[in-house]
Amino acid sequence: MSVILLRRHPRMSRSRRAVRTAATGLLVLALAVAGAVAAPPGYAADITSSGDASVTFDPAAKTWTLETSAVRRVIRFQSGTLAQTSLVNKATGREYQQSGASSEFRIRIEANGATPATDYRGSTGGWSYDGFTSVVQPNGSIELAVTLSTPYLKIVRHYWLYPQTSFIEERTDITNKTSTAKSLNDYSALSMRVLGDDASDVDMYYISGDKATGMYQQLKGPIPLASGLQNPGGKGGNGHQEFVTLRDRVAGEGIVATWDHTGNWVMNVGDSYGKILIEPRATASTPLAAGATIAGPLGRIGFYQGDLDAMGNALLDFTYRYLWSHTDDDYFPLIRYGGYGSDPATIAAKIHQLSYIGGDMVWMDDGWQDKVGDWNAKPGEPLAEYRDFAALHGQKVGYWLIPWGAEATSAVAAAHPDWMVNPTDRKAGLDTTLPGVTDHIGDMLSARQDSYGPFMLKTDFGADSGNLAKANATRQILADFVADNPDAGLQLCSDGGGLMNMGTVALSDLALQRDGTAGREDGYWTSMLYPTEKLIVSYGRGDVGAYTKSNRHLLSFHFTVAGDTTAGPAALEPLRIDAELYRYLNTKGVIGRWVKVYRPTAASGSATGIIQKMSSDSNRGYITFPKSAFALGSSVTIFPKGLIPSADYTVAGQEGSVATQTKTGAQWMASGITMSSYVEGEIVYFNLQDRPGSHTDAVAPTAPSSASARTASHLGQTGRELTWTAGLDDRWLSHYEVQKDGQSYSKVSRGEYFFDAGATTATTYKLRTVDGDGNVSAWVPVSNG
Repeated sequence: MSVILLRRHPRMSRSRRAVRTAATGLLVLALAVAGAVAAPPGYAADITSSGDASVTFDPAAKTWTLETSAVRRVIRFQSGTLAQTSLVNKATGREYQQSGASSEFRIRIEANGATPATDYRGSTGGWSYDGFTSVVQPNGSIELAVTLSTPYLKIVRHYWLYPQTSFIEERTDITNKTSTAKSLNDYSALSMRVLGDDASDVDMYYISGDKATGMYQQLKGPIPLASGLQNPGGKGGNGHQEFVTLRDRVAGEGIVATWDHTGNWVMNVGDSYGKILIEPRATASTPLAAGATIAGPLGRIGFYQGDLDAMGNALLDFTYRYLWSHTDDDYFPLIRYGGYGSDPATIAAKIHQLSYIGGDMVWMDDGWQDKVGDWNAKPGEPLAEYRDFAALHGQKVGYWLIPWGAEATSAVAAAHPDWMVNPTDRKAGLDTTLPGVTDHIGDMLSARQDSYGPFMLKTDFGADSGNLAKANATRQILADFVADNPDAGLQLCSDGGGLMNMGTVALSDLALQRDGTAGREDGYWTSMLYPTEKLIVSYGRGDVGAYTKSNRHLLSFHFTVAGDTTAGPAALEPLRIDAELYRYLNTKGVIGRWVKVYRPTAASGSATGIIQKMSSDSNRGYITFPKSAFALGSSVTIFPKGLIPSADYTVAGQEGSVATQTKTGAQWMASGITMSSYVEGEIVYFNLQDRPGSHTDAVAPTAPSSASARTASHLGQTGRELTWTAGLDDRWLSHYEVQKDGQSYSKVSRGEYFFDAGATTATTYKLRTVDGDGNVSAWVPVSNG
């Protein structure tokens, strides 16, 4: 069987897929597996340019120089070897390729029990050079593909150079040229020796994993390289995140490496015989049939200058530039009502509460389906009606649906028992490495979108382990779903964050890091790797009926609501206020694409969990604090980061424990921001004086118009539905207040629609517009239709 990273799905033409993938490095990379055609030996001198990026081939020396304004990397083929001979951080002029050349790749192969395993490296010799191609991709990156071979193997080394960044991605594809099946037992995403001469000044950092291993997301480091070789490992994002950085503590600069692999892996990093090695490797045995080709895990490296926040913002900038096209504005950033329960009464209640709060999505977790694998709605659960009723309120729906899941009693298991990994375990589900399984999954997902959707798909369970073939199949399923269902959303979940890496998060709109109880570190360190608003943190979820201001750390992440679906306005009001702040911050460019993320320090105590987010121009921002009654009543001084030294910043607090004051960025960063007595739920703002609740707006909004009510039935309930034309405000339209039979009744914080179950034509209503500072319009009577 020939295994590649991304298939051409029969439901989609190549031209449509090209359009869908044109602006994303992730999927363009996938297409390149089958797209490169090797040039013959002796190919003429060649320069390929894109923006500030270029790939230059010197045919005499057989070297390829990959260069932007921030990086220069030289790859050389000589005497049967392929090696990196130079890697320069051009921002500092530093040569990172020290203590000899890097080997470029490592592959360990055995012939299914017939012979001992053999290591193949770029530096071991015996390779023939077959040619190269260098092509500008639709997203502006330059793809270099170098083809090598032996009588038994063909290797294609892919490199992608990204303009305006220091980032280079790479991947090794291998073809078994023999008539005998092989097994791949070790397969590097990166294999690079750097900073060996400066090891005494260099520290390494990596991040532990999640619930699956009980290690959670903690930063490990600084670990001096002199301490020797480290070997963290994981199953996808479980165990450890797919990330490592080496930072020179003296020079204040470093190299960061990440890789995309949802299977089993181990990383060798640190001092290996005096040469500093970065080598994450897929480790589970993968069969490779005679004549078959398989794509290896994708690796990437980049430089940064400064501390780990500078590193995190370099990774975010790369994501914003090249890994963003599949992030859907309809699903990002998102306020959703999660939890279990999928009967009509529960869904109607959640939609009503979200209308009050101003949320975006109603969520149905495990239990809505008849069988895992068949994915039909249970009797009495009209999913299409859920979608339509939510849409009236400006909301969408989401479903827990494991693409690769199946239980023994499902129809798919009965029809294809050979597809089942373990018939007694629905978590194991379908063997995605078998022919026909990924096509079945793609067809099933699109069929469910047609029937129930568009909806956000939440993955789950055991796709975060296995070999290279399974990892490629998992990535293929996710990529095909996104390409085939452009109106859908995608949430990653695999008993926590097992599916998470930079490539898969680029495909998704949300990613759950872990299930269960978490602490202050939840999302704190992983926000160096992924956009914060895509991160679902379990710590301090917005529980209806039990929500307090200490939950406001959610304003730095994805905003999940769950809890008592019977709760009334008193329980919903604090959530509404915070959801309004979330939407406001999004309009000010301090939530979403291009934001910068920092971790301020504190004069005393732990700063873990304190998050600072700034706009792309660094002129506006805010700071949130951790839950767990952080420093209540205590004096707290925090030192912000990332401010423009010469610019003025007006600092204010949501709860008043910070005096409103204007200083320069340099002054704030030097002296800090002091709260003499920290108040629960405090938010520190930079230059956001017009925020809702700031009491700086005295202008009343205009009233809604054309308000009418008519009798309607939704989800088995008959009542009155109200519609109107929006009012206007000069700053911020907060919500509409609904009066029923002369009494205050409810609020609508999203859209111009309200459904009152059980009401009759005898019921009277009035509406008025409320702005962010509580100014109100005149009451408008609602006419009976």
